[in-house]
Amino acid sequence: MLLQELRFLLFDVLDAEALLVRPTFNHLDQLDLECILTAADDLAKREFGPIADIIDREEPLLLQGNVTVHKAVARAFRAYADAGFLGASLHVESGGLQLPACVSTTLMAIFGAACTPAAGYGFLTTAAARIIQTFGDVWQKSTFLAPLRDGIWAGTMCLSEPHAGSALGEIHTKAVLRNDGCYNVTGTKMWISGGDQDFTANIAHLVLARIDGGTSNASGLSLLIVPKMSLDGSSNKVSTIGLNHKLGHRGTSNCALTFGTDGPSTGYLIGKPHAGLSYMFQMMNEARIGVGVTAAATAYAAYRYATEYARTRLQGRDPETGAQVAIVGHADVKRMLLMQRAICDGGLCLCLFGARMVDDSQSHPDPVEASRAGILLKLLTPLIKLWCSERGLEANSLAIQVMGGAGYVRDHPVERLFRDQRLNPIHEGTNGVLAIDFILRGVRRDGGEALLQLLSRITSELASIDGDKELALSKTLAESVSMIQACAAILVASEKGVARAWASPFALCVGDTLVAWLWLRQIKAMRGHSDSVALSKQAAALCFSQLILPQSMAVIKNIIEGNSPPYNDPDTDLLVD
Repeated sequence: MLLQELRFLLFDVLDAEALLVRPTFNHLDQLDLECILTAADDLAKREFGPIADIIDREEPLLLQGNVTVHKAVARAFRAYADAGFLGASLHVESGGLQLPACVSTTLMAIFGAACTPAAGYGFLTTAAARIIQTFGDVWQKSTFLAPLRDGIWAGTMCLSEPHAGSALGEIHTKAVLRNDGCYNVTGTKMWISGGDQDFTANIAHLVLARIDGGTSNASGLSLLIVPKMSLDGSSNKVSTIGLNHKLGHRGTSNCALTFGTDGPSTGYLIGKPHAGLSYMFQMMNEARIGVGVTAAATAYAAYRYATEYARTRLQGRDPETGAQVAIVGHADVKRMLLMQRAICDGGLCLCLFGARMVDDSQSHPDPVEASRAGILLKLLTPLIKLWCSERGLEANSLAIQVMGGAGYVRDHPVERLFRDQRLNPIHEGTNGVLAIDFILRGVRRDGGEALLQLLSRITSELASIDGDKELALSKTLAESVSMIQACAAILVASEKGVARAWASPFALCVGDTLVAWLWLRQIKAMRGHSDSVALSKQAAALCFSQLILPQSMAVIKNIIEGNSPPYNDPDTDLLVD
C-alpha cells in the first residue's frame, strides 16, 4: 500500500517523470525508477521490516570500549549496500545512480516505514558521502567515497557536544594544523547516531571543530573528516565513552565520542577553513527532509497497523441487528483513522514536494525557475521537518488510541513506533529552534517576500477548483492563506521577541496550510477516479480541512488580534507554585 501511495504522489501529483528529460537525469527512464522503487520495497519488506521488533528489544551494547549491534542490522546494512542504495543519490562519476532527490527521498520513506533505526546507518553514510562529493578535494573523494558508497565504511555527522546542545557556537572541539597539512583533533561529541558499531571496517566521522583563526561563534567552525581508524589500519584515537539509551530508535547506536584519546586524532579539512557550518548545512538540511519523510513514514506504518486492527477487532454491537461489529464501523474510530491518513499522506506529499524543489533548484533549465525553487526550498526545509514530526506524533498517538489497551503494550508495533516517532521533534534541530529559524531567517529576512509568493501561487490554483470536495477544501484553505498573509505582515514588522514567541504556532499553521494545498493537488490528481482509494482520499482531505487546519488557524488568530502570548510576559514566573 505504501509503494502504491508513493508512486501516486511521485508521478501523478509531483510529475517526477518530467525530470528525466533534463541532462542531469536523462540517463534514467520511468521504467528504471519503477524497478528501483520495487526493488527497495522488496528489500525493505525482506530485510528491514522483520527485524524492527528484534533490534528494539536487543539494543547496542558497549563492552570494554567496543560497541556491538544486533547481527540483523549488519545483514540489513550489507543488503542495502549491495543493492546500490548507499550510492543511489551520488553522481554517476562517483559510482552512484544519480537519482532525483524526490526519488531518493521516496526510498527513504520505504525503508523508514519498515525500520528507521536499521536504515538510519545507511542514511547517515549516504549523507556523509554527499558532503565529501560536494566539498571534498580530489584526494578526499578518491580515498573516502568508494568505501562509503560500497558500505565498507559507514559515516556520521558530529555536531553537538555535551555542554552545547543546539548552540553550535559553543563548540569546544579543536583542530590544530600539523606540518603535513593534516589536523590534530581533540574534543568530545554527544548524541552521535551511528557513532560506533561493529559491522563496518571503519567509520568516517564528519566533525565540526574550531581551528586557529576562527571566530568564537558558529561562523568560525571548520569541518573535518576524522576516521575511527587511521588509513593505515591503526587506531585514530577515537573512543566511545558512553551509549545513550533512548526512548526510541533503540537499534541505532547513539554515542558520546572522544577525539584525541591518548594522543590526537588525525583529521582532514574539508574545503576552506572556518566554512564548516555552511558545508554541514547541506547534510543538516538533507537530514531535515530525511527526518520529515521518515516521520511521515513512521506515522504511516502505525496507521496501517491500526487500520488492520480496527478491521478485525470486534467490539460493540449493531443497534438494529445486535450483531457484533468491527470497531472500524464506529464513527469515532473512523475519525481517528482518517485524521491519521490526512497527516500521513499529507506529510509524505510535503516531503516529496520539498525534494522536488531540490531537483528543480539543481537541474531546472531555466535559471530563474531554478533560483525560485532554491529560495522556496530554503524557506520550507525547517518547516518540512517540523510539521511532519509534530503532526506525525499526533498520528502515532491516534494509532494507539484506535487500538485501545492493545495499542500501548509491546505485543503490538504501534507502541514501538510511537517511541520512535517521539524522537523526531528533537532530531536535527528541535521543532522550537526550527520554528524560530523559519520566522527569523526565512520569513523576516526578505520581508516575507518568499512566503507571499508561495501563498500567491496557492491562491492562483484555487481559481481552478472543480467539484464539491475541492470546494469544501478550498474554502478553508483560502481563509487560512488570508490569515497567514496578515500574520506574516505583523511578524515581519514586530520586535524579534514577539516573532520568536509566536514562531511555533505560526510555523505549524503555515505547514497545515501547505499540506492542505497539497491535499487539493492530490484530489485534483484523482479526478475521474471513483474507486475506494479516491473516496478515502477525498474523505481524508475533508478531514484535514475540517478538523486539523482550523486548530492552528484558531491559534494564530491571536496574532491578528494583537494578543501577546502569556509565556512572553517577562513578569510571569513560571516556576512559582
